[in-house]
Amino acid sequence: MGPIARKYREQLLCRYDKDGYTPYLSASDYPGLECDEGTFVNTAGVAVAFFRYRYENYDPAKLVVFCHGLGAGHTAYLAEIEYLCKNGLQVLTLDYTGCDKSGGDGMLSVNRPTRDVIELLDFVKPAEELSVVGHSLGGYTALNVIRMVDRVKRGVIISGFLYSKQMLGHFIKNRLIHYLVERVERKNDPAIACADNGKYLKHTTDRLLFIASEDDPMVPFSIGAGLAQTLGNDKLEFLIEQNKKHNPTYTAEALAFMQESFGEFAKKANDGTLKTLEDKQAFFADRPAAKMTAQDPRVMDRVVAFIKE
Repeated sequence: MGPIARKYREQLLCRYDKDGYTPYLSASDYPGLECDEGTFVNTAGVAVAFFRYRYENYDPAKLVVFCHGLGAGHTAYLAEIEYLCKNGLQVLTLDYTGCDKSGGDGMLSVNRPTRDVIELLDFVKPAEELSVVGHSLGGYTALNVIRMVDRVKRGVIISGFLYSKQMLGHFIKNRLIHYLVERVERKNDPAIACADNGKYLKHTTDRLLFIASEDDPMVPFSIGAGLAQTLGNDKLEFLIEQNKKHNPTYTAEALAFMQESFGEFAKKANDGTLKTLEDKQAFFADRPAAKMTAQDPRVMDRVVAFIKE
């Protein structure tokens, strides 16, 4: 492994675990929400943890597969998952290789999550009608899954990108380093890294809903929903938000509270005010995850309606 590939793995494809102070939700925060857990061993030899969420009144004929973004697993998305469940849907999700409850020293590649989801479906063999929903890296993953899995005909892409090459180019401005990193991705998983999602989207008869905010600083609109809009396929639907940045499903109040909280945290961490784990835990003690991740009913009801159509 060369120095560029090594640094890429260390900085982006590293292991993602909870830090012990950032607040996360769990099933126990929602009375009546059931969660069954399981594991399977993927083709990389890693034990991958998966989870099925539902309320008692769920529709047994439908199953939503939820793909989380980059970071410490699916519980960062419990607010979205619970919203789907309280509207009668059941949700199957997982922690990718190298994330939270799953094994692995790191993520292996930005395309490994796609493999994990496809291998999860091969393992579980769900009989229900399948839809896929994903955010950010999970949006890209969901797009790959709906393209590659014949049974999946409906997907919701939230703040997702179409090509890993473009997304990596957004963060890596040095052309040589970008080329070397992209070569690592092509080597790790050529079938996904080299796929033409734009060509698929232009001609597909699958149903896809893209949700994005035009001011997203993490995944530029031009390489996600904006690019998909230019393809002229009437099977693609769009819900474009303003001033929601990377989280268009959040309420404006939740987004403001989250940005304020993490902005203040970063300032205090940099000036040395927050030195210990206990200091950091105390900072977030009155900043609950539920308040930071409150879902916008206008946006999420569109997601629910799209899945139930």
